[in-house]
Amino acid sequence: MRQTPWAVVSLVVLAIVLAVLPVTLLPGGASAVHTVIASIGSIVLLVFALFSLVRDTFTAWQLVSALSLLVVVLSGALLVWRYVEQSRSLTVTDRVKLTSVKGQQAGPERMENGSVAHLAVRVPRPRDRLRLTIGADEVGNGQCAPVSSLRLTGAGIDGHQETRPGREALIGLDRSERRADLKVELKTRSGCLLSLHVTKAVLENH
Repeated sequence: MRQTPWAVVSLVVLAIVLAVLPVTLLPGGASAVHTVIASIGSIVLLVFALFSLVRDTFTAWQLVSALSLLVVVLSGALLVWRYVEQSRSLTVTDRVKLTSVKGQQAGPERMENGSVAHLAVRVPRPRDRLRLTIGADEVGNGQCAPVSSLRLTGAGIDGHQETRPGREALIGLDRSERRADLKVELKTRSGCLLSLHVTKAVLENH
């Protein structure tokens, strides 16, 4: 039985390394262009490896036909993957936090009427809007949350947008921006104290 040449083994190893290179060098997420380039390079290397192994068994035309079919299948799979990546919703709840604004002593855990908190959302891939729900817990005695409202400003909001604790708000985003900044102002009765937190944050397309 003929032994596998070291050159063929080297080509296969290089093809594998090239395929995973975008993910290794770009831990934040490889773009479609990087993925395509790496895939094409891997295919070319595998073609040379395959031809070295079977050149005595199959004709060049047979190899070209088989590889052409492989390219078509991979191209179709890439298009489907790109569509899914561009359209799927991205849940970022765990990465979104309310923080204090400069010049204000109390943070989002102790907010009263007129208090403002800052909310920053990193947008890893272009999306049209943010589905945001902010919850409120009572700090003192009383039923303050049901009679409170939140005024949102910033990001893609024209003017301001009103919502309530526990109610979902739809916020438009600029697809060219990779970060959305919001200010959350609490409107409630005098003497009320509430602790605000993000309960849901989802980036999506229309």
